Amino acid sequence: MIIDDYIKEVTKGMGPDQQKEVSEELKTHILDSADAIAMEKNVEVDEEIIAQAISLMGTPEKLAKMYPKLDHAWKLDEIVESDMCAKCGTCAVICPNNILSFDGKPELTEECLRNGHGMCFEVCPRVSSGKYQIKIREKFTEEMYYGRGSSSGQDGGAVTTFLKHLLENDKIDGAIVVGDEYWKPVSLIVQNAEDLLKTSKSKYTISTLEALKTAGDMGLERVTIVALPCQINGLRKLQYFPYLAKHEEELGRTGKPVKLPKIEYLIGLFCTEKFDYGNMRQILEDNQIKMEDVEKFNVKKGKLLVQVDGEEKKIDLDKIELCAGCKMCRDFDAEMADVSIGSVGSPMGYSTIIIRTPKGQEIKEALELEEGVKPEEIERLRQFKLKRFLKELERRKENEEFISFYWASDYAGVASRADGTYFIRIRAKPAGWYETEEIKEILDVAEEFNARIKMTNRGAYELHDITGFDVEEVVTRLNELDLVTGSEGPLVRATLACPGKENCGSGLIDTTTICKTIEERFMEKPTPYKFKIAVSGCPNKCMRPQIHDAGIAGIKYPQTNEDKCNGCGRCSEVCKVEAINIRGETSYTNYDICVGCGKCMTACPHSARETKEEGLMLYIGGKAGRELVEGFSTKVETVDEVTDYIDSVLRVYNKYADKPQRERLASTIKRIGQTKFINEVKDGI
Repeated sequence: MIIDDYIKEVTKGMGPDQQKEVSEELKTHILDSADAIAMEKNVEVDEEIIAQAISLMGTPEKLAKMYPKLDHAWKLDEIVESDMCAKCGTCAVICPNNILSFDGKPELTEECLRNGHGMCFEVCPRVSSGKYQIKIREKFTEEMYYGRGSSSGQDGGAVTTFLKHLLENDKIDGAIVVGDEYWKPVSLIVQNAEDLLKTSKSKYTISTLEALKTAGDMGLERVTIVALPCQINGLRKLQYFPYLAKHEEELGRTGKPVKLPKIEYLIGLFCTEKFDYGNMRQILEDNQIKMEDVEKFNVKKGKLLVQVDGEEKKIDLDKIELCAGCKMCRDFDAEMADVSIGSVGSPMGYSTIIIRTPKGQEIKEALELEEGVKPEEIERLRQFKLKRFLKELERRKENEEFISFYWASDYAGVASRADGTYFIRIRAKPAGWYETEEIKEILDVAEEFNARIKMTNRGAYELHDITGFDVEEVVTRLNELDLVTGSEGPLVRATLACPGKENCGSGLIDTTTICKTIEERFMEKPTPYKFKIAVSGCPNKCMRPQIHDAGIAGIKYPQTNEDKCNGCGRCSEVCKVEAINIRGETSYTNYDICVGCGKCMTACPHSARETKEEGLMLYIGGKAGRELVEGFSTKVETVDEVTDYIDSVLRVYNKYADKPQRERLASTIKRIGQTKFINEVKDGI
């Protein structure tokens, strides 16, 4: 009905409550006006009379401006209003209450009970990229090829051909792609190969991801998304949300999170920038080009190439209004996608294909790929975006404009402080041993960047009060000095250790060597929650191995050589736990009490206390903090057994932990049962 369509256009940017109120008001006003017109003409009210009444009210856009949008507190306002916003649309997709709209930019349409302190803020790629935590889980690589698909499409049709392969082989239920209405991007769901051809043109204006939510409402379970670099970043954050946000998905007023399908594949598109649709349309008209006549767009060497009636026309990109947030983008080739696709670096008519993950490797089943991509051409555009970013960063700094420093989370060991600055943690050296030169280097960097130094209880150095402008340079400088940053977040933290037998009279094992072995195998390995390991050289347990996720202590149990023992009692005197009794001319050990510290063997003046058993006591599942839990223990003989055991523990932990960043190993073991956990660990060794 014409009246409903008109009202829908007027109220499309309003929240549900305002929409309802304004809709009722407008409908009454239009019908009253139609009655008056009909009475004057002495006719009945019909569609023509209603259309006349509507025409008297003006265009929907003009009328909408008469209704001021209600201001609501929203945590992302600073990102949006400062033009840091990438306009990726991720925030609008995940709102469980459907109170976020996206029309060129995201906007809160009605009051949010938490003022935007929720998923919309936490998935925003311009709040933080989350790249380091995502990277260690996805283990991104970079293989470059070029190829041409069997389907028609932009620059070789590789995207279309890969999507067709995934749909026809039942790898996905649908694909989220960008279609268009006269080149204005529209988010679409494609469920069959035939419809893919309708979406195979490149668009260079702002697009949304709203079809992802629609796919969930339709009951689709597995999807592929074709998206720009900024959108890929937001979607990766959505995939790894609990690891980054430290809690589960936000629940809406219904008590449920937004229903979304599982994202099986992320296909990223090369992108230097995107443009405002209205502005682009106007520029085309200024060049006597109608948007609806355009057959193809492309961007090359600072020009927008527009194909009309088989003829290519060139427009300077400088004339087209760039999306402001693109100036703060550093990603040209969607570096967090499973596979990235574009035309740069490959022969004419072919697509450049960068494979980054095992999922991305599947494109080899759909296309014949060839080597020979020119990586220097891709690098040139990477540097172009980086230089533009640095220029905009400097401009904002000079003008004291808001900057979110979202890229700080690209790096290991970086975290924000309460005062808005950052600290950078240097992963502790094995057993906490540093060379004098390394300490000097840390001091030099700290002095240069006006940082304070903190020593952590795990033997790591932290540099505090680092500004967002300096984070990247400080991390790069430290890494160049072989001072690796890290040991922060849900991963295997730096191994804590005592000085060991080489340095302590009580030590039974070489803790430094053990630390090095553990670090080589598990350094920065991703886990559901932080995973801490400690090594004590003896049963004194100075490093508290029993309350770590995994702990090791050296052990050495004695036995008496009765031929050498004369019952002098020296062993009994040094025993801290009173496990030795002297009867006659012989010492006897109570193994129910003995902890295996080996002190009696060292103290015996006659070498009558000999080794009965030695090795390592391994503790699994301990924790400190809000709750103190001692781990269960098992004896092992070698360091290789220790690392194999820990490796199996991590596999079982990853399998059963259902609340990333909320459930430590001890809690997982308690929930599924210690016996079941231990049995699965042993089966995996």
